[in-house]
Amino acid sequence: MRAIALALAVFATPAAAQDVITWKTIGWWDVNFYEAYGACAAIAEYDNDSFVFFGLDTSTSDLGLRVAILNHHWDSIAVDEAYQLVVRFDRRPPWDITMYGTDVDGRRGLYNLFPATSDSAGNFVREFQRSNHMVWTYRGTELGDFSLRGTNMAMNEVMSCTESYLDAVGSRSDPFEGGGNSKKADPFR
Repeated sequence: MRAIALALAVFATPAAAQDVITWKTIGWWDVNFYEAYGACAAIAEYDNDSFVFFGLDTSTSDLGLRVAILNHHWDSIAVDEAYQLVVRFDRRPPWDITMYGTDVDGRRGLYNLFPATSDSAGNFVREFQRSNHMVWTYRGTELGDFSLRGTNMAMNEVMSCTESYLDAVGSRSDPFEGGGNSKKADPFR
């Protein structure tokens, strides 16, 4: 599946691209763990040669919501340049979003990393999960009308996958670290 191959490269350097672990496929959404982000994301491929990517990012001090749309026809997108887009979920009021140009494995697209704990990110995710369609536009030109079938389950898996990772990281212990019963746990004390 091309979505899995692209998922291995989304926003990653060649070395980091190898650090992607498949978690689960939910409908047409592939949920993967991205070591570079310390979190999981869902990616789906659409008939118009577009990919939609939504996930979490724990690599900074604040939890982030990573959003991207990619398409191999968008060659004129300038990497790192800001673009003002509008996204509408079903018939709800539109969102004005600043996205940034990127090149992923020769495929141009737009992405942003939003503070996931903000009210607006929470509202965005709720609309994303509860809607049937999502339409992105740039300067009045439609970039895609994307079905969001199965999105609620896919985003729940993104959260479960990320929680699983955070639990695993939190349970790791350093046998050379003091604390607890140091005589039994640390023979070097």
